[in-house]
Amino acid sequence: MELTAGSTTRSRAVTGLILGYFAVFAYATITNDPLAATVTQLGFGIVAIAVGAMLYGQRPAPRSALTAAAGCLVAGGVLTVGAVLTQSAVVDGLSSLLVLLGLGCYGYAIWRAN
Repeated sequence: MELTAGSTTRSRAVTGLILGYFAVFAYATITNDPLAATVTQLGFGIVAIAVGAMLYGQRPAPRSALTAAAGCLVAGGVLTVGAVLTQSAVVDGLSSLLVLLGLGCYGYAIWRAN
């Protein structure tokens, strides 16, 4: 999987989002702050969307495991944000399932590439 031009900036931005997510997650865990926990959930959705979008830009073909991973991560991220807004356990469960499926597809794409 080759990186495209300009991907260094995107990779740094996504890395910054992930590090920010973990910082807020640590704060929410230590302080037991409900607002920080909500921000953590929203941040998880945004990170999933960003990683999915980055993977979509790196896909070798329209019908590949990387495309499936990107789609699942973006859909899972959108549903995570929707779950926070609606407080729906069903939407939250579906978002978790899609994110896990996206990670599995990504792992499969990496395994097949090597």
